Amino acid sequence: MDAIQKRLTGILLAVALVMTAGLTFSRAQTIRATRVLMDTSLYQTKASPEVRSILDKYSPELNRKMGKVVGYATVDLDSYQPESPLSNMAGDALLAIARRHYGLEKVDFALTNFGGIRTSIPAGDLKLYYVYAAFPFENSLVLVTLKGSRVRALFETFAQSQRVEVLAGVKLKIENRKITALTINGKPLDDNKNYHIATIDFLLTGGDRMTALKDNLGVDYSGITLRDVILEYIGVFAKNGEPVPARKDGRVVITKLPEE
Repeated sequence: MDAIQKRLTGILLAVALVMTAGLTFSRAQTIRATRVLMDTSLYQTKASPEVRSILDKYSPELNRKMGKVVGYATVDLDSYQPESPLSNMAGDALLAIARRHYGLEKVDFALTNFGGIRTSIPAGDLKLYYVYAAFPFENSLVLVTLKGSRVRALFETFAQSQRVEVLAGVKLKIENRKITALTINGKPLDDNKNYHIATIDFLLTGGDRMTALKDNLGVDYSGITLRDVILEYIGVFAKNGEPVPARKDGRVVITKLPEE
């Protein structure tokens, strides 16, 4: 992203937050927030003249940049658990670009969170706007080294909660809240091996209650945002005239108890 695009995005996001935060304070200082769509024109009509003037000044240029086509998708890219076309694409992108950045043999698997994927992407031309809408946060790629036993504990947490986050390079099967199959790069998990995980700094610091990553053996900070990871991945296929691959492939299978 160039400097102008960064500035325009920052300005409009700041304006949208000011207009749509919907924060109220009770006597106990409780904050209540309402989640809103930041790209709707509804809030622009309610804005003050000062805010409208800012939007009117910067919106045309931002819209032009955000309308740039960066790739193509043959299917709607939706996000849902335990795996989906969009989440699998995000995981695969994280794994592929981390391996490009750090080296093929230096990254074992990728992990990110469903909560960081905020909307679906329609089939057809992939516009820059769609990538920003789906991945709006400034989370960055990090490479975390974790003992195999800690990796197992992480997946056991997923099994117990029956909530598995976005994965790539992993095949996981859970039945009745227990792991019945788990491979990384086609090999069984080795409790004594050190694994290198491509993930994001948000999870490293305990975001989405991902506490397992705190007990690590080392971290490398790439400084590359997840959004730029996605764009680089899409760009590889666009350069070759190919649609971005996005499909379910059975990497995560969860069988619940009948009463659940």
